[in-house]
Amino acid sequence: MTGTEESDRPGDRFESARNTVLQHRDGGTCFHCGDGGCGQYAWAVEELGRHPGGRALLRQLGFPTDDSTEEGQPR
Repeated sequence: MTGTEESDRPGDRFESARNTVLQHRDGGTCFHCGDGGCGQYAWAVEELGRHPGGRALLRQLGFPTDDSTEEGQPR
């Protein structure tokens, strides 16, 4: 599922983003990956950055995060 497919519920988007990022850790891939990279992975990192819990997960995985923005606020 991408950000625009199947479900637009915030919880479903978060879970899909979380699963995608976890599949890619340590050089892993997902079924969306191709020779040109993975658009799903880029979407997932962006989606997780919108949520406090997602930012915490990204920090645990070594991503730099900007905690100065609150959920729903423009970046």
